[in-house]
Parts: sequence; C-alpha cells; structure tokens
Amino acid sequence: MPLKTNDLYKGYRAPKNHGDALISPSFGEAAELIRENQTTRSQHPMASIRPQARKQLIASAFQHTSQYRDVSDLNRNSDCMVLSGHQPTLCHPGVWFKNFALSKIAEQQNATAVNLVIDNDVAIGSSIRVPVIETASGGAYYESIDFDDAGGGVPFEQMELRDHARFDSFANRVTKTIAPLVETPCINHLWMHAQVAKQRSNNLGTIFAEARHSLETHCNLRTLEVPLSHVCETRSFLEFILHLVGDLPRFHQCYNDSVAHYRTAHGIRSSSHPVPNLRKQDEWLEAPLWIYGDGDPNRRPSWIKLSKEHLTISDGDYRERTIHLNHPDESVEELAAALGPDFKIRPRALVTTMYARMILSDLFLHGIGGGKYDQLGDQIARSFFGSEPTHYIVISATALLPAVQTSILTNNTRQLTRSIRDTIYQPERFAGELDLPAGLLQQKRELLQEIPRKGQRKQWHRQMELINRELAVGLADRRSVLEQELKQDRVRSAAHRIIANREHPFCLFDLNYLMETFESMLTETIKAK
Repeated sequence: MPLKTNDLYKGYRAPKNHGDALISPSFGEAAELIRENQTTRSQHPMASIRPQARKQLIASAFQHTSQYRDVSDLNRNSDCMVLSGHQPTLCHPGVWFKNFALSKIAEQQNATAVNLVIDNDVAIGSSIRVPVIETASGGAYYESIDFDDAGGGVPFEQMELRDHARFDSFANRVTKTIAPLVETPCINHLWMHAQVAKQRSNNLGTIFAEARHSLETHCNLRTLEVPLSHVCETRSFLEFILHLVGDLPRFHQCYNDSVAHYRTAHGIRSSSHPVPNLRKQDEWLEAPLWIYGDGDPNRRPSWIKLSKEHLTISDGDYRERTIHLNHPDESVEELAAALGPDFKIRPRALVTTMYARMILSDLFLHGIGGGKYDQLGDQIARSFFGSEPTHYIVISATALLPAVQTSILTNNTRQLTRSIRDTIYQPERFAGELDLPAGLLQQKRELLQEIPRKGQRKQWHRQMELINRELAVGLADRRSVLEQELKQDRVRSAAHRIIANREHPFCLFDLNYLMETFESMLTETIKAK
C-alpha cells in the first residue's frame, strides 16, 4: 500500500512476502483513471501533437516488434493505449511482473499495450549475481557470472557485445551455479531467444530486450515494444522537446523550484537528490536532456543558448547545433536533420515519463522508483504547463526462490547470545542441567538476599565477581558449545538473507513457477476489487 508522506507525495513499499503484489491504485480503478486522463490530456497545452505522436508510436512499435514476434493478433487500438517502460536488463521478478500487469490491464480495457525499452539509461556492468549454497557449512554467498567483458558506463543503445564466447556460455554457467536451488531456470529458454536476437544485432540492450519479449510470447503476454531511442527520432517527440527548450528559462525555474519543494517535503539535504538542479553558466542553461553519439557514447548534459531567432544546443564540449526558431515546422525539420549517429538527443527520466504520460498513453504503469520520483515530475509539469498531470499506477511484486518456501529458518541468535552471557554473569541458571558446586551457589543466593545500599557495594561486587568467575569455570565446555551454535546460527541466517533476496534476476527462476505466481497475484488482485 502507498504510504502517505504529505498532501503531495506518497511513499511506496515493496511487498515483503512471496506472492504479494503492490498495485496502487487498483486494477478496478483503471477504467476511471483512463477516462480522467483522457479528459485531462484534452486540456493540455500540447494536446494537438497527441494524435500524430500516438500513430507514430504504434507504427514504430509494430515495425520493431514484427522483426522478432508475430504481431498479427496484437491490438492496434490507438484510442486507448497503456504504456510502461524499463531498462533492457535481467531484472528481478518484481519488475518483470509489471509486464504481466501491463498485458492484463490492456486486455481488460481493450487497449494497446506498449512497453518502452529505456535504452538511454546507462548500463551497469555485464554480469549478474547468482546465489550459491555451501553444502558443508550451510552458508551461502553470491557468485558473479558475466555475459561479456564490457564494463558498462554507457547507454544501453551504445553497449556492443564484445566477447561472443563468454556470451554463448552464459546460460550454461548460470544453470550449473544455480542448480542446487533451481533445477530448471528459465535462463536456458531465454538464452535461446538471445542467440536468435544476436543474429540480428550486436547491441546488448537490443538482444536482452528482444530475448525477454520473445520469452513473454510463451507467457501469453500481448504487448508491443519499442526502444525509446526510436521514439526520440519521431517528429512529435522533437516538437515536444522544442516546446520545452524554446521556453527554457521558465522551465528551468519551474524545475528547480519543484526540486527544492520536494527536498523540503522529504527533509533531503543533498543537492544531488532526488535529481540535481539544472545549472546556468553565463548565457547557457542546462536542459534535462542527454547528448551522445556512436563516436563518443558517454552521456553529457545538454546546454541551450537562446535568442529571439535561434537556439544553440551543445554538450558543453565539441558537439553543437543551431536551430532557427522563426517557423515552428521548419524548426522541427531542422532539428531532425541535425540529429545523427554522432549527435543523439535523449531525455532524462522525468522528461521521458512526462512525454509518455502526457502525450502517448492513456495510462502509464510505474515501478516503485518511477512512481516515487514522478511525483516530482508532476510538480514540474503542473508548474510549467499549467495543467494537472495524468494519473498512473504503481506496480511491484515479490517472488522468492522456491528454496525459501521449503526451508525452515530458526533464528536463535538473541537466545544464544543471552545464554553465552549467562554462563559468565548468571551461571546459576545452569544448575539444573550441570553439576555446579553447591557451596558457591549457596553463597551467591545469600549475597543476592542481602544487597547493600548504594555506595556500600564495593566489597559485595568483589565477592559476586569471584563467585561468578569460579562457577563459570565449570561452564567452559557448555559455553564453547553455545558459541559454536551461535556461529552456525549466524551462518544460516546470513544464508537465508541471501537466498530470500527478492532481487534475484528473473532468469534464475523456473518459468512455470513464476507464471503461476504472477497469475495468482493478478487473480487475487482482481478478486479483491
């Protein structure tokens, strides 16, 4: 459930238990949310670009998806569109569940479902962590298994596969490592699709997205996909961007004021959270966009210099383009012509969902992170556009490895720690179990019955310490056993925390197990409304 933090912002918690889902607002409210969103968008200052933007999105999504999936039976209803989006990664089941929910909501609302592949985000590494059980000790640890030798650090659309042999052996290595916990992980099924995708593209983001989306065919998901990079090349998107940067001084102010309000509401002192302020340097204003290209794939902030007749957009280094502003249609064409393999303009996260929610979709599905930070995006949009933002649904879920369901965790750390302490400071507690000197036990009882007043206990404490020390000698073996049990208990507890982590990649799970879990969550959610 959402946690109310104040009138404008909500907090969301990931479900803790296996089989629990977060869907807020509920599926039952989706139809009403869509109706309200359609009314809100009709009053939006940029409502005029919406019909063309949606047609471009559908055309691009069908064209892209048809390269690797049959799209003949997918919904082309542009009157109602439900969108979501995520990076092309081997995400955990709670994130993947959002795709299942996307398909389900679209089915219920007779809508077209489109998942945006957020390929302008920066890839982090080229490996996954796989939990490993140590049979002898009962402990567990993570083993890092890589699918390439690339280190990440560049946008997914720029991340090319370098080590094909390592990539090809990835599924086998993962399967062998996870085998004691999962007999049939879906990595093998997924990797068959990845090998097919690899024949069409050498880009890792493309390979992962197509492989996962192809696997979803077997899960009966009826969704389209399109990389955000494709959307960024459409005329409608460029028109949206020119609207923002053409009035950048005002957008700049709205953005920074909204960030300041968000920080105050949440008690955030850091100047980099939730996002840094947009900067100003002489005549240049920073815009919430990235610039990069094939020759130099590292993302750089975009900088805009405005005059009455033109704007100049730069990466603050050597990339720079000038766009004339006298005629809006010609400005869009000029910006489109300025783009190319070495000059790519991509939105930052808040602008991505601003465009996806306000222009493209009738309902957007967020994960917890996106839902949290898009409340800031709503503040910015409300301030800049002068209209209310559209509603969205926040979705997440928890699916744990089957081993967690069958294991019995006995966490006795506190009890064992107390018992070890008692062998030193209250050894008489063990008198009924072990043969302790009766005389010493009697002396301690007498001391406890005649506790001196405060300030007169020095001698009394000395006698008590001496008796406890002598009694503790007889408990040395017992203390050693307890300490060993405590050590083993901590190992088991640490192992359980690793195995019960909700963020293991979905490819480590059995596909049927996940599908049954997701279907149960969706069914229970619908029944509850």
